[in-house]
Amino acid sequence: MTRAAVIGLGRIASTWDEERSKYDGWHLPHAHIGCMAAVPEIEIVGLSDTWSEQREAARAKWGIDALYADYREMLAKTRPQIVSICTSMKPRTEILLEIANGDYGVQAIWAEKPLTYSLAQADEVIAACRKAGIHLAVNCTHRWRDSFTQAREMIDDGLIGDVIHVQGGLNCNLSHNGSHLITRLTTFTDAPVAWVAGEAESDDAVAGDDDFAGNGYFVCQNGVRGMFRGMRTGGLELSYDITGTDGMIRLMDDSRSPELWRIEEGMPGQRGPTPVCHFFRPSHNPRAAGVNVLYDLMNCIETGDDSRCSGEDAREALEIAIAVRESHRRGGGRVDLPLEDRSLGIVSREVLVSELPRAILRRREAEAASQAGGAS
Repeated sequence: MTRAAVIGLGRIASTWDEERSKYDGWHLPHAHIGCMAAVPEIEIVGLSDTWSEQREAARAKWGIDALYADYREMLAKTRPQIVSICTSMKPRTEILLEIANGDYGVQAIWAEKPLTYSLAQADEVIAACRKAGIHLAVNCTHRWRDSFTQAREMIDDGLIGDVIHVQGGLNCNLSHNGSHLITRLTTFTDAPVAWVAGEAESDDAVAGDDDFAGNGYFVCQNGVRGMFRGMRTGGLELSYDITGTDGMIRLMDDSRSPELWRIEEGMPGQRGPTPVCHFFRPSHNPRAAGVNVLYDLMNCIETGDDSRCSGEDAREALEIAIAVRESHRRGGGRVDLPLEDRSLGIVSREVLVSELPRAILRRREAEAASQAGGAS
C-alpha cells in the first residue's frame, strides 16, 4: 500500500464533488480525498488543517480520525509517501519547502495551483524537490483528463501531422485558473516558450501584482505558435484547438465534446482532399483525472519519470502570465523568456477573494440561508 496524506481540507480536498450537477459530464471523484479513497493501492494515513471546522467536517464526511492541526506533526507521525497540498497559495511555498527540506520520507507531492506567488519561489521549490528526489505534480487537471491524454496519443501517433498552432479560451484570471488554460495548451507544444506578447483587461488591472484577466500570444522554441484568451470568451469558452499539418483536434465544451479532423481524400467529384470529422471513442480505461494523477505519481515513484504536469510546467504557466502583464505595461511588445527578474509574481485571485477557506464560506452561507428560511 502507498501511504498518503492531505494538507488543507477545504473545497478541492474534500467537498468539490458535492457541487457537480447530474449532467455536467465530469468523471468523479475530483476532490483529492475522494480520489485517494478510490484508489485501492492507497491508504490515507492523515488529514491536516489549521481550521478545526475543516477537520471536523472531514471527519464527518470521510470517517477518518487521523486529524492534525499541525501538518508537520502529521508528516512526522504518519510518514506518507504521497502528500496532497490543498491550501491556498499563501502558505503553499512554505509547506512545499518544509516537505522538501524535512526528513519526512515523502516521495511525491500533489500540489494545487498556482504553484507559488513568484518565479523565485517556484525556482526554489523546484530545486528543493529535485534535490530531495521528490516527484512534484501540480493539479492543472486536464493534463490527466482522458480526452486530453487521448489527444496527446493521437498527436504522438501522427494523426494530425506536426503541430503548428494551439489556441484556447477560458474566462479567468491568468494566475488562478489561467494556470489551467495555459498548461492545457502547452501540453501539446513539445518545447519551452521562447517569447510572449499580450494584453490585460485594463491598465489598472496590471498596476500592481494582483491577478488579472488577459490574452496572450506565444512562440515556442520549436516554432509552434499559440494563442489564449482569458478575457470574456463568448463562444470560445472552454474550447481548445490543436492544429497540425494534416489535421486538427478540437476539444469543445471543456473537452466533453472532442473531435478529430483529418485531411482525407474527398468524395467522388470533389477536386481534392478535404477535412473530415471523426468523433473520439471513449477511453478503454476511463478514470477521473485526479485518480489518474495518483497512478501517475505512483509510476513516477517506481520509474523516476516526471509527472504529466511537473513543477517546471506550472512555473512556465506562471511565467507566461507574468510576461503578458509585462508586455501590456510595455505597450504590447515581445517579452523574452526566461524572465530575468525572478522576484516578479502574481497574487492569485483565490487569496484576494477571502481569507476564509471557500468551503467554510459555503457552509456558513448555507447555514445562514437555512436559518433565514426557518425564521420566515
